[in-house]
Amino acid sequence: MFEGKDHWHLNTDKDVTFSDGPNGLRIEDEDGIGFNHSKEATVFPTEACVGCSFDRDLLEEFGRLLAEECICEKVDVVLGPGVNIKRSPLCGRNFEYFSEDPVLSGEYAAAYIQGVQSKGIGTSLKHFAANSRELGRQVADSIMDERTLQEIYLRQFEIAVKKGHPWTLMAAYNQLNGVHCCENEELFKEARGWGFDGMILSDWGGVADPIRSIANGLNLEMPGPSGSSALIEKAVKEGRLPRTVLQQSSDYMNAFVEKCGHYTSAEYDQNKHDEFCERAAEESIVLLKNNHILPLKKTEKTAVIGPLAMHPCIQGTGSSKVNAIDQDSLLQALDKEKIPYAYAQGFSMDSENIDQEMQKEALAISEGCSHVIVMVGEQEKRGGEGFDRSSMDLAVNQDTLIRALIHAGRKVIAIVQTGSPVTLPWRSEAQAIVAEYAAGARSGAALKSILYGDADPSGHLAETWPLRSEDIPSSRYYSSDVLQCQYREAIFTGYRYYDTFSVPTAYPFGYGLSYTEFAYSDLQISHEKDSVHVSVKVKNTGSREGRTAVQLYVGMKDSRIARAAKELKDFASVALQAGEEKEVQFDLGFSAFDYYDVRQHQFQTEQGTYQIMIGKSVQDIVLQGEIEMEGVQDPYSTIKKTMIQHDAGMVYVSDEAFACMLEHQIPTRRSPRPFTPDTTIRELKACGLGKFINAAAKKILTMDVMHGVDDASVFNAPIRQMLWLKEYYTWDTVYAAADYLNHHGLKEWNRLLKTLKKRSVKEP
Repeated sequence: MFEGKDHWHLNTDKDVTFSDGPNGLRIEDEDGIGFNHSKEATVFPTEACVGCSFDRDLLEEFGRLLAEECICEKVDVVLGPGVNIKRSPLCGRNFEYFSEDPVLSGEYAAAYIQGVQSKGIGTSLKHFAANSRELGRQVADSIMDERTLQEIYLRQFEIAVKKGHPWTLMAAYNQLNGVHCCENEELFKEARGWGFDGMILSDWGGVADPIRSIANGLNLEMPGPSGSSALIEKAVKEGRLPRTVLQQSSDYMNAFVEKCGHYTSAEYDQNKHDEFCERAAEESIVLLKNNHILPLKKTEKTAVIGPLAMHPCIQGTGSSKVNAIDQDSLLQALDKEKIPYAYAQGFSMDSENIDQEMQKEALAISEGCSHVIVMVGEQEKRGGEGFDRSSMDLAVNQDTLIRALIHAGRKVIAIVQTGSPVTLPWRSEAQAIVAEYAAGARSGAALKSILYGDADPSGHLAETWPLRSEDIPSSRYYSSDVLQCQYREAIFTGYRYYDTFSVPTAYPFGYGLSYTEFAYSDLQISHEKDSVHVSVKVKNTGSREGRTAVQLYVGMKDSRIARAAKELKDFASVALQAGEEKEVQFDLGFSAFDYYDVRQHQFQTEQGTYQIMIGKSVQDIVLQGEIEMEGVQDPYSTIKKTMIQHDAGMVYVSDEAFACMLEHQIPTRRSPRPFTPDTTIRELKACGLGKFINAAAKKILTMDVMHGVDDASVFNAPIRQMLWLKEYYTWDTVYAAADYLNHHGLKEWNRLLKTLKKRSVKEP
């Protein structure tokens, strides 16, 4: 057993069912290529939203509630959580990921996994690994140095595996340093070395070569059937694949299947799930700015502007898009409490064109109101699964409306509903700004509670909000090539770059305001036997209840190698009544002081003095102490800070410097010929038949089966993706098609026709 029975089930005696996640169940009502209509389920806040909670307990509760819905629908494994690093705010799938920081992402994932699996439902930790953009996601090669891979792009997986023990691990679409993740033996050895004893499966359609994949440690190809099992059996008979490999893979599969189906309850309380959605959103919404205008008074009439006030952005698009059982809006929440307001649409979410009449209406209805709530956000077509954002900017009609309101003297409160950071050119002029992200089914009620003071804003940013796209450290290299993705910024991604190189940001990592105030005191640091113990006292010095995120950073000023100025190593969400004080304790393992030595191929501690810093954000350190650590005196790294240059306002790393980081020459871009199963539809333009295939792809994009699929993702997909049309194609068809494209011979054509005929006989 190496391939699935169909899109969502295994070919085993026991019925084992998978479902898309991670912020709710997407159970398709019908098979198809795209993201088809699915059964109704609860839309929980996205990972981008709850990532701002800094609250492990919240994520564990999230997991338990999601598992209850899995049980009700007889789903054995939910495909989540996603822990890929937010290397750039332009990634179309960032709404599915927690953070730009591996410790925060790993701890969240571990808690989420523990919650789900406590109910007897499995999780699939994804996407393993270095999958940080959507452009060319099935063919792109993520090229990075070993230290960066270990410290940034694998660490969150390691934390989640060691603490959460997920049942399955999903290999990513992309290549990593020239090897497809679905057949990457070194990656799989890393996971097994962490103690992962579960089943490793492919992302859907991620296998590039079934024989290499199983030989190197993959256990399951999804979806199926694809004909890979027959190819594998043939390879065994011919002596090209040891039977022991099949036996080892079967052992992992059998152990996984045995875990499934042992849940005990099939009922859940929908009201409880809705209440959690509201509470989780309240705890995660981030107050970015407040010129003493919030919280609002419920007796004052408010102008509310923007279509998102009526039809909010509660989630992203793609395989995680849930068909909501129910959802609310800000207007519904205001109506429920009879809070007076006047509403105008102001702009269209279907167009970026400025509508003068809509804008005039917004200005008219806001006249005389004490304040104006303007809800802005990204259009769905701008980014999502399969395609990245081209810009961090909001649509021009939204920015123009806000500026018009401000210049007319209105007190503007901007609400930003988005999956990733956006530029806010009017941020210095707005009176208040709230980052709601995509906050799930009860985003309206949660937002009302924050705006009117029924709940204290306590979210803190899990990612940096840059001033502009050019400031992103990966900006120059992020989308310059479909087939290669070069990680030249190395370990200096996210706040590690902005903070270390003193680059101004709109809002730093860890930032978030409150309606109350918190004071930090009495930092204590002691060296225990196997850890460093840190304690700090936190007091609510304001007049109302609140919650804060205590952030612990570690730095080393006099390191002999390149390091970030600060790195988050632990955190705690602390709820305090007015005047209440609590002591928060942390135990840092010695790994919190490690760097990865590429000469020794292991993590090591450098001897020297380390700073222990307590912060309200990475840029707002309120307490600091030092500790001496024993370790190596001659640390080694191929990365040097001087390699990070700036040219035309962007990070620049020379070819020579990047080759030095890699310790080898930069890989050359592959040639379009000869054609292989990895050749993209776009690359097929190099031959006459390919032009016909491109035209056919354009036609297919108009078909009803292509729900939610972006055009670019189709043309950048490899020809092996024809396996999605499982009624017609197998791996035999893929290989025959590649041969025919290369040779155009009658022999190859007959072979191709034979595979199609054979398939049609097997699957009437």
